[in-house]
Amino acid sequence: MKKYVVPAFIFFTILFMSINNNYAQEINHGSWGISAAVNGTETDIVFPIWTDNSNYIAPAIGLTSIGSVNTDLSAAVVFHHYIEFNSHFSPFYGFRGGAIFGMPKTGTGTTDGIAGLLAGGEYFFNEHFSMGVEAQLNFTFSDKNSGRFGNPGGTNINTGTLVYASVYF
Repeated sequence: MKKYVVPAFIFFTILFMSINNNYAQEINHGSWGISAAVNGTETDIVFPIWTDNSNYIAPAIGLTSIGSVNTDLSAAVVFHHYIEFNSHFSPFYGFRGGAIFGMPKTGTGTTDGIAGLLAGGEYFFNEHFSMGVEAQLNFTFSDKNSGRFGNPGGTNINTGTLVYASVYF
């Protein structure tokens, strides 16, 4: 996953520098949307709801099947605050919090918590479609029976990246 960070950074740096930024404009988007977010082998469905022109809050759900051994269900809440740059591109920062529920085919289930800070950029092709990249600094809180983060019952700090596409209505 780390191999995507540098190309994404270069892409958004070039994009950021190439856009005319003499003045800030409002971003054009619908009032709510549906996003598909990919983070490594995990895929989430996110439902952004704009609270005003610069902020959205979004419930997110994900389902990951690990062969015939385990299924993970994730649930989170995501907040983005957009910095108005121009009518198509906008950098943002925010946070997320949620839980990952491990449901093994045999044995005891686990619940791991996650809380993180994030920053990224989103390009709005028009008011109905956008794509974005997000860098994350996550704090994970492992269940005592969980081996997901290699530290059962402990706390970890890790990084992540996320790429997503959104449709707004």
